[in-house]
Amino acid sequence: MILQSEKAKSLILEIFSNLSVNNQVAQLCAEGLVQTSLRGIDTHGIRLVPHYVAAIESGRLNPKPNIQFEKTSSSTGILDADHTLGYAAGVIAIQHAIELANESGAGFISVKNSSHCGALAYPCLKACEEGMIGLGFTHATSRMKSPGSNREFFGTNPLCFTAPMEKEDPFCFDSSPTMIPFHKIFHHRETQTELPEGSAADLEGKETTDPFKAVQLLPIGDYKGFGWSMMVDILAGLLSGMPVGKDISQMYGDITQKRYLGHFFGCIRVDVFQPVKKFKSRLQELAEKVRKESKKDEESLNMVPGDPEKKCLEDRLKNGIPVSDEDYNKLNTLFIKTIGKGIK
Repeated sequence: MILQSEKAKSLILEIFSNLSVNNQVAQLCAEGLVQTSLRGIDTHGIRLVPHYVAAIESGRLNPKPNIQFEKTSSSTGILDADHTLGYAAGVIAIQHAIELANESGAGFISVKNSSHCGALAYPCLKACEEGMIGLGFTHATSRMKSPGSNREFFGTNPLCFTAPMEKEDPFCFDSSPTMIPFHKIFHHRETQTELPEGSAADLEGKETTDPFKAVQLLPIGDYKGFGWSMMVDILAGLLSGMPVGKDISQMYGDITQKRYLGHFFGCIRVDVFQPVKKFKSRLQELAEKVRKESKKDEESLNMVPGDPEKKCLEDRLKNGIPVSDEDYNKLNTLFIKTIGKGIK
């Protein structure tokens, strides 16, 4: 099934309106979900709408938050998201980081009392619109097996780095320290296909490609991915005062409980180091050099981080967002139930 982006955003906004979600929160979350799907990150895109709606209805997510910001120094601050939708919390945090960076050259925001923040790229790309570098970190449910152990401790804690370019959309590296996100296991269960080798482990901590046996993810580079995840938990969890490691709440299961997630966002002004025009030009040149590198075979492509997403964005803006039959039916049922009309 194909869903046009503007239609998807319009329907999501109607649902949020029907649930009395704060207008700013609704706009930012709807935009974030659709942009994420347009960029091909389907696990964090519009397929999450039913989950977010259920979390609002159960009381986990606050549709009318009293979001508060406290400036703690010339370049730092704390944002209390009041348990609202994480996509909105991320953008509001980045907006404060931009303001601080305009004053001091850099701005860093610790976010507390938040929820699942979706794709970090969405807020971090906002920094590039102001000629800044964007940074984002968030911790997550304990899903990643620890080296030397047979069970998980830290989450698939992603980080995001964005930087403006001269002739194209910004450079964007947005990744977790695992081969796949946990949502992919659900996808492979639905399609009854094997997982990629080196991506998951079973209850005993043994590697498996069987999605029905997989309960934890393997870190990339063994201890390196593990160290990455712990670093993110320090920034997102310890600095925000939120739970860390195995104490972090589950995304699924009992969705009546608040999540108490933390994030960490930063913006760095390029012009306090280099002229913005020169920086963009040099980054553009660097990317093009990478793309022109010799290939191992004719079918291979040399890409820099973000290239697949840029290509997907261009295609989906023109041709629409492909949605699996299962996700399409869930969305259509939700739209009919909530706003009285389906997708068509």
